[in-house]
Amino acid sequence: MQRRVTRQASLAALLVALAAVAALLYLYQHLHQPPEAATGTPARLRVGLLPVIDALPFVVAESEGLFSAEGVNVELIYFGSARDRDAAIMTGQVDVAVHDPVGALLLISRGAPIKIVAFVCCLRDEDANVGFYYVRAPGAREVRTVAISRGTIIEYVASKLVAGNVTFVDTPSILNRFQLMIEGRVDAAVLPDPWGTLALAKNATLLARHRDLVVLVARAELLETREGRRALERLARALNEAVDAYSANPDKYWSLVAERLNVPRELKGAYRAVWRARVAEVPRELFESVAAWLRERGLVERQLKYEECVG
Repeated sequence: MQRRVTRQASLAALLVALAAVAALLYLYQHLHQPPEAATGTPARLRVGLLPVIDALPFVVAESEGLFSAEGVNVELIYFGSARDRDAAIMTGQVDVAVHDPVGALLLISRGAPIKIVAFVCCLRDEDANVGFYYVRAPGAREVRTVAISRGTIIEYVASKLVAGNVTFVDTPSILNRFQLMIEGRVDAAVLPDPWGTLALAKNATLLARHRDLVVLVARAELLETREGRRALERLARALNEAVDAYSANPDKYWSLVAERLNVPRELKGAYRAVWRARVAEVPRELFESVAAWLRERGLVERQLKYEECVG
């Protein structure tokens, strides 16, 4: 009888041990596999965009199915204004958004739960023919008034391009700024592309040009998980593949890009945007320049630090 009890106890102990090993194996497998392998579906990212040329790589990547190929389920959500896009970032309606360094740092300074995670464009002037154009109105002989948008990337760029004793005319709307300049009601304007290119086509004079400045921001909570960071890495790979595809054959994609990104009708035919910029780390020099400018202008209360704003 005692032997039978001992054998039963040994068998029970063996079963307990085997169950423990099985549980450990299960935990190990599920903790060490990618999130999509555990759930059977790719990681999902909702990306907030404005219908402007800065979103070009996203349009191409979606059209070629590159997001899915990289294992990330991306939903592109277009907003009619920067204000609507920023509200979506603040409230968690989007996970990621295309932005500019001035706007992104202003949001962070105001408590937005985001970080800048990548530099989308442009490290060098030759990375793209898009950017910011400082143009003189047709017929204007000197520059005394320049239309800009105060407290934005446009004013930051203007501070780098515009020299001399001039008066800045605050004109937030790109279309209004363009129209004021073309009609000669201001002597010059700072415009983003493709409006800068259109201004030149309408006999404005190029005074100076600045490379495009585009960043990708993500909600901070996304960066706190391994799955979130992996999804962002796959997003970046898809965007780089899209840039390579577009650079190899821009004609293949231009009609789609022009339709999705509100390219002015006059430029849809002959104009082609050059875009060779691949996703890169945020340049510290650029960050510090923008942060210092914001502080000098009194747009932020303290000097922002790279490590707290870039993830």
